[in-house]
Amino acid sequence: MSFFKTLFGSEKDAAPARRLEHPKNLQIGDIAKFGFAAQAAISNQSFVIEDVHSYDLGGEQKRKTVFTTENSDGVLLRLAVIEERHQERLEIAIPLLPDDVQQIFDIDAFVDLLNPDTGTHHVLERIADVAELEGWTAPVYRQEQGHNAYFYDRDYRGLSLPEDADEGTAFSYYLLVSDDREYALEVQVFDGGQTEVYLLAYLAVEKIEELWPAKAEVKV
Repeated sequence: MSFFKTLFGSEKDAAPARRLEHPKNLQIGDIAKFGFAAQAAISNQSFVIEDVHSYDLGGEQKRKTVFTTENSDGVLLRLAVIEERHQERLEIAIPLLPDDVQQIFDIDAFVDLLNPDTGTHHVLERIADVAELEGWTAPVYRQEQGHNAYFYDRDYRGLSLPEDADEGTAFSYYLLVSDDREYALEVQVFDGGQTEVYLLAYLAVEKIEELWPAKAEVKV
């Protein structure tokens, strides 16, 4: 009997379809489609979830789950659902190359941001617009965070973050936010000086118009 079930199966043997109704529940292989947005890279584009990581950022927003995504054109971005002032928002992040950083910001002011002797109240002004980054930058960013944080190459949703610091990767975390709180600049500095810079845009959760769960394997 089991042989025939393996060959033909039946509807009652199929695993129930997984429902996906909120981006905070995304998993690897799922697809999220954005509606129209000011950021051309995501406007009316669909992205596949490639991986899920966790951050311990300390402060009020101690834990953050980050989805790394890619679309059919090879555009890579980070996606997270955050809560600010009791409201959920999408946090979309794109990486900045060193040349981009030097075009957008005064490089001396940017370097001062990373100097622990210069305090934690830095202000960075946009000195030029970059056409390719239209919709991703703000005129002024003000520092809100600057402290140690941890990155975990694992999805810790539903689990406690490790108490052993050795299970994560430590880095220096800097966050600067625009006056209208629609944009931010994030800088991560790891041991050895490796530095990652991201432009962040905050959007309504409803900007993701459609969600498709990854196809589940049928169990027989």
